[in-house]
Amino acid sequence: MNRLQLVVALLLAVVAAVTGWQLLMQPDERKPDRFAGPSRPSYELTDFELDAFDEQGRLSFKAKSPRLLHDERRDGFAVSTPHFELFGTGGERWSATAEDAWIDTRDKRIDLDREVRVRRASDRVEDAFELATERLVAHTETRRIETDRSVEVTRPGSILRGRGLAADLSAQSFELKAEVDATFTPKR
Repeated sequence: MNRLQLVVALLLAVVAAVTGWQLLMQPDERKPDRFAGPSRPSYELTDFELDAFDEQGRLSFKAKSPRLLHDERRDGFAVSTPHFELFGTGGERWSATAEDAWIDTRDKRIDLDREVRVRRASDRVEDAFELATERLVAHTETRRIETDRSVEVTRPGSILRGRGLAADLSAQSFELKAEVDATFTPKR
């Protein structure tokens, strides 16, 4: 081996050693998952019924739907065309339907989306109540519902419209937040 070859070999060895040292000193960077789209469900149920209870053991809500997808990464369930029964603390029963819903098990809430309808279950005509909106959040522990969207509340003899609603299912009371308009049918 001549002197030029020896110098080149030593130079390459030094470059290789420096490059290796730099790679060892870099922090361990985690590579992102190759799949970056929406999370996949861990399981799917078809034609299911669900009874959910609160921490005191009282029935919080019932759900029935043709399809449920469980997403463990987001701690919840995506539900298609659901029918819910929501309950007040005194046993008051409310029926809720929508095109889609998300049951959030971490925050103990149900997000209903598109063509949301809520009806009070009652045998008396004068107690009839129907609420219509495009998005509604039901808090299952506090038994409250709310929305910031346009709302129409229909009762025998009246129609109330507004933007934003907060309701307490146990107290059977609701408040429209803004742009309230009312239509009353005259008594005969």
